[in-house]
Amino acid sequence: MPTKEPLRRVKRLVSRLNLPWNAVTACLRRFLLAAVLSQGFVLGEHAPFALGYIAASGSGLEGAAALLGGLVGCLLGMDTSGALRYAAAAILIYAVEFAFFDRPLYKSRWFMAVCSAVIAGITGFVYLSGAGWSQVAILNFASELVMVGVSCLFFRGLNDEDVSPDRGSLLFLTAALAVCLARFSPLAGNAGAALAVLLASRAGAGAAAVTGGAVGLAVGLTEGGTPLLAAVLAFSGALTGGPLVKQKRLGTMLLFAACGLLATAWVQGGTALAAAVVLAAVLYSLLPEQLLRRADRYTCPPAHAPSAPVEAAAPPSLTHTQFRLEEQATAFRTLYEHIHESVLRGGPPESSAVIFDRVAERVCAKCSHHPVCWRRHHTATCQALTQALSAMLDRGNAEMQDFPGPFRSRCMRMEEFLRVSNEELYRYFNRQQYRARLKNNRLAVCRQYAQLSALLSTAAAQLGEEPEKDPSGSAAAERAVAQLGLEARCDLRLDRRGRRTLEVWGKRLAPLCSDQGGELLSQALGVRMEPADVYRVRQGQRLVFRQCPPLAATVAAAAKEKEAGQPNGDNGLWFRDEDGVLWVVLCDGMGSGAGAARESKLLMTLLKDFLHAGVEPAAALTTLTGALSLRGEFGGGFTTVDLLQADLFSGSAALYKLGGAPAYLRKGSTLIRLTGSALPAGLESDRESAPDVSRFRLGAGDLLLLVTDGVTDGEGDDWLRSMIAQYRGESPRELAQAILASPGAGREDDRTVVAVRFSNRT
Repeated sequence: MPTKEPLRRVKRLVSRLNLPWNAVTACLRRFLLAAVLSQGFVLGEHAPFALGYIAASGSGLEGAAALLGGLVGCLLGMDTSGALRYAAAAILIYAVEFAFFDRPLYKSRWFMAVCSAVIAGITGFVYLSGAGWSQVAILNFASELVMVGVSCLFFRGLNDEDVSPDRGSLLFLTAALAVCLARFSPLAGNAGAALAVLLASRAGAGAAAVTGGAVGLAVGLTEGGTPLLAAVLAFSGALTGGPLVKQKRLGTMLLFAACGLLATAWVQGGTALAAAVVLAAVLYSLLPEQLLRRADRYTCPPAHAPSAPVEAAAPPSLTHTQFRLEEQATAFRTLYEHIHESVLRGGPPESSAVIFDRVAERVCAKCSHHPVCWRRHHTATCQALTQALSAMLDRGNAEMQDFPGPFRSRCMRMEEFLRVSNEELYRYFNRQQYRARLKNNRLAVCRQYAQLSALLSTAAAQLGEEPEKDPSGSAAAERAVAQLGLEARCDLRLDRRGRRTLEVWGKRLAPLCSDQGGELLSQALGVRMEPADVYRVRQGQRLVFRQCPPLAATVAAAAKEKEAGQPNGDNGLWFRDEDGVLWVVLCDGMGSGAGAARESKLLMTLLKDFLHAGVEPAAALTTLTGALSLRGEFGGGFTTVDLLQADLFSGSAALYKLGGAPAYLRKGSTLIRLTGSALPAGLESDRESAPDVSRFRLGAGDLLLLVTDGVTDGEGDDWLRSMIAQYRGESPRELAQAILASPGAGREDDRTVVAVRFSNRT
């Protein structure tokens, strides 16, 4: 369309300057709005809205654009004294934002509101002191400072581009714009306020009455305005937004005009108000329906706004995402199967006969007896070399006696032939080793496709799992919260294993995190609950409580480096996830010192990230083993891994091992030795490097020990088993330190002991 051509030209110019179009439009919007708001005067010559808008615009480019717009508006629309006053205040406000934008205090919603009011007070006091201070002047000046701070608070709700603006912020902006219109024409200001009420009436009588009161009061504070405008618009909006007209545009327009005319008839000198009401009704009738529907998204609340989250069916987008993940998993699995088959089949193997083919090219081709050996006695030569080749391959090198006597007597360059044969044999072995390593690397990469397929399948399955809502439990939790004198909304959900998660929304919920609050919630729900997370949301706080597992675990570690002053090559960690599962990891890098510490810490960090992301432990270990074996091509070592997974709700546990020393589990008077045969992570293998898994059930009083091979490699560990079996204390740290200090512990490597004791939670 021809009317859009100027906009296209501007966009092309912006793209040539490498400027983001969204940023340019946002800065332009800030500039224009600040310039317009600088013309909003209330209570005489006070203009608070532009200062509040600049304070709410931030310290970046958008804030600079708002500052520039405010300065331009002040210089064009005010006298010299007023322009200098508000320009100075605006510059100081932006300077404070620029100085404090990276401080934690700046993130408080009250900081810039208070600062802008204080700065406006300082500059205003300097400029207004010359005119003297009457009682009315003091009240008007104090009101201006309050409105500067309030403007900053409300205009902050317009900053987020990703969500709809806050309705309170939109209402305040509407009132401010109506005030700006009233400065240039009282009729235009009154008509704009009335039009805002008509738009708000589509959301109901309450929204229209509140809008009419707020906007009418704002315009009434302007020069020449009347406070009665608020009463007229509130009365007209309340009737128009009621059920009488059922949102019909003609009925709304006529009823609003009639109500406005009736109200203004009671007001002395209300002719101007009546004209404004009628003009607003006419303008409302001319607005396109598409524009009205767009405005409804900001003014009309949802048809159903429940007080608590309700269980809803999975949206189509979620179902589609799950389906796509399953398809992707299938595609990667198919790719793995085809590539794996091709890699295993490989190409034709290199024949060992190529050794003497290359020797013949390098030695025999230059010999004068070449026609005799390779033509006249070709069969005898081939038989002699075949006989020698078998012995060469078995021994790994060629010797003179490997070749038959007739061949040695006929060959004129036997010593050179022997030397070159050893060289080609060495090269043949290198090629074989290279091909085997290349095949293993290809298989490792191929297995990553299988792991990726498994991860996508797991993600798709978890995406379809929705926790079950418990309305009766939610109501019981809300009653318990009310006993503390708090108003909050509770939502209790049960996962597929029946474990409870409670979310609480409200304000000033700190008492719930106390022992008394946790006890009240536990009694109300019949299970012990513990606080897990605290989030700040727009409505206040969101607390998350999770069901407390019946088992408790005490973990302790003791470590000793091989040589004093050098890093310990062993690393370990333990944590409990949100599902009540205890994870304990012990890694032992190859050798000792900084290199071993670096390797074990790398694997431990990667494994922790995988487990936190919800990846199954076997899949995580297999994936990391394949990746580290590829990394080992460039100088990396290997690392042993012991990974304990213990469900503190059910007591079921599994120990995953990649190499390393045995682990020891004591259940009552029985001591179980847990071993494995899997290779450590980082070593090459022509098969899938799956970890060894030992599964068992834990209970109160059980004791589990993980040790590195610096303590014992499993050979001659009677002393260690005796110590574990005879220990009767309850301190895992005491046992770990005693084992490390025992004479039976090794001294030729880094040594680490991790002890875990399980008990009933009190």
